[in-house]
Amino acid sequence: MKSQPSLILLLLVICSCGERKQPHLLSDIRAEIGIVQSLQRKEDNEIHIDLTDKEGRAIKSDSISIYVNGSEVPFTIKKELYYTETTYYLKANARPQGNQFLFEIALPGAPKAFLAKVTALDLVDPQNISYPETGDLNKDVVVTWKDLPGIAYLFISRSVNFKKKDEPNITYSEEEAPDTVKVTSNGKYTVARSTFGNTQKQISTLSFTFVAERNGTMSAQAAKGSMIHIYGNIEQRIPFE
Repeated sequence: MKSQPSLILLLLVICSCGERKQPHLLSDIRAEIGIVQSLQRKEDNEIHIDLTDKEGRAIKSDSISIYVNGSEVPFTIKKELYYTETTYYLKANARPQGNQFLFEIALPGAPKAFLAKVTALDLVDPQNISYPETGDLNKDVVVTWKDLPGIAYLFISRSVNFKKKDEPNITYSEEEAPDTVKVTSNGKYTVARSTFGNTQKQISTLSFTFVAERNGTMSAQAAKGSMIHIYGNIEQRIPFE
């Protein structure tokens, strides 16, 4: 009789998980907190939290509760392929209090304790970004901006169309790797028309993504490698005819 590898693997996973002890001290937990926030409305956000032990193994226990500004962040289980699952904490539209996100953790049989905090990102007015509505292959594209608080990076990416020699009647599209530029709240950037294409390919869309981000403060009791990070961006696109 042939063995069933998938069944054996499943049993091994179940056994190993059953033998793994759940942590009862914050010093045994590595927390990674990520927040994606809109730069036009602070309440438009999504919080994702992963908990692992010191060896990097996922902590799969709904007996550990996490709160943001007093509101619980739901424990989530996502079923994956081959009888596996991913667990994390996920919450959308958390409301900042005092312009910050404050996280607390409650371990089994223990009261809430400080876990992390981070200041919300500043809001950005898209009207403070100036750029042409459509691109011209024969002209440089100039983008200017002012009063964009907290903006630290600008990503410039190009969507291009091209054809293959052996398929001249078919047009393909691809995204080129973006350029990254450090910027401040006021500035100007020029994209030279010489980068818009050649005989093999031609630009179809030019995208500008302004990025704001910062790290926050973690509890000194959390395991090494714990972190909290908040990220937001605002994107503008320029189509080419």
